[in-house]
Amino acid sequence: MTYKEFCAGLDEYSALRNNGLKKQANKVLFAFTENFRKSVPQGEVDALLCRFCRDFLDEDKFPEFRVFGGVHVPFQLSGLLYDYLKRECAAEQMPHLRWAYEFFGRYYNPHDPTLEQDPYDILKRAYEHPKCDDKTVVLYFNAQIDELGFGAHHFPVGCCIARKVYLEDVKTAEKIISEHDLPKEFVEELEYYKTLYRVYFEWADGGKNGDFNELIKVAGISFSAPRAYFYE
Repeated sequence: MTYKEFCAGLDEYSALRNNGLKKQANKVLFAFTENFRKSVPQGEVDALLCRFCRDFLDEDKFPEFRVFGGVHVPFQLSGLLYDYLKRECAAEQMPHLRWAYEFFGRYYNPHDPTLEQDPYDILKRAYEHPKCDDKTVVLYFNAQIDELGFGAHHFPVGCCIARKVYLEDVKTAEKIISEHDLPKEFVEELEYYKTLYRVYFEWADGGKNGDFNELIKVAGISFSAPRAYFYE
């Protein structure tokens, strides 16, 4: 199979789906991927899927497989990609480690429901790889920021991550900043969360005395706490 033929199969699926023929599109894609598994030699499989990953994730092609900027690859195709990237990750290949995280690290992976491959560990390995690239650096930094954002989601009612996790995230983010020339916006975002968590921990450790929102204002940052509902 040539790469042109591979793309033609995906285009046929996308055209049918875009015309509202979802069942027919899925039937076409199922037949295409089954034929791919059975008839394409392993060497060709790896070459074709490698090129697809590069085009999709690094060259921003195949926009039909993105929704609101996120990855939205159909189940049958994602199964091919998972099998391929699992092999490449086991061999510590780059940018395959990063690709695996981009495809499966931030979303539920139906092909690995037990998290046999820890997506965060894969991203960490990608960052520590000799061939770590700029995109991996940004992804790894943002992974720390995302967890800090999740942890602060219910301030001041409570913190969704342990203090130890907060300290580890900050330590990792500071390490990334020290090792790479990141835009100042990245540094500012980390400093924001450091200030936010400092105020929260001081307030919580002090018995939660005082108005949390006022303490936030005094610290020079803004934070809008979500509404909390309590049921008896």
